[in-house]
Amino acid sequence: MRTTVELSEPVYRRLKSEAVERGIRGFSPIVEEALTEHFQSDTQRHRLIDAITAAEGAWQGMDVERWERERKEAWATWRVPQS
Repeated sequence: MRTTVELSEPVYRRLKSEAVERGIRGFSPIVEEALTEHFQSDTQRHRLIDAITAAEGAWQGMDVERWERERKEAWATWRVPQS
């Protein structure tokens, strides 16, 4: 399906350069690849959010206390490189 997309000059130059490097005429394959990857990562992000939401409240008070204690201990012993 044909459509029109407006791009900034730097993005257009980079897209054109990528097409030349790949030896292809036109930008459609690159744009479709980028959009496909974007939609896949968006779907994965939503699945992660759903999993986090479903796990809400799954930890018991003792679990949270232990995690907080271990986190504080880890931060207390964290070594910062000297510059």
